[in-house]
Amino acid sequence: MKSINRLKKNYQYNYVYKHAQSVSDKNFVMLYCVSNVKVTKVGFSVSKKYGKAVMRNRIRRQMKAAVAAKISQIKDGYNIIFIPRKNQSYLFAEITESFDLLLHKADLIL
Repeated sequence: MKSINRLKKNYQYNYVYKHAQSVSDKNFVMLYCVSNVKVTKVGFSVSKKYGKAVMRNRIRRQMKAAVAAKISQIKDGYNIIFIPRKNQSYLFAEITESFDLLLHKADLIL
């Protein structure tokens, strides 16, 4: 995923947490809000309850790959954070399916 499409700083995450609307399914919670920038930015929040760093980074890498495939289809001008729910295993197909569902629920797909 390109650097321009990522939330990087703590204040960016805090802004989304404070002003966000949310949609969820059994695997993920998606927080989103309108941004003052014309580019959609996406962040991922995986807490320590998912295990050690290896497991958290694996989930994060899969989430980034799933969003990178869909970023061109997402409406511009939004900040989005994906938060996984506690689940035993995250398969890439389940992640992409959940992201499609969440983006459709929030009406962020072009």
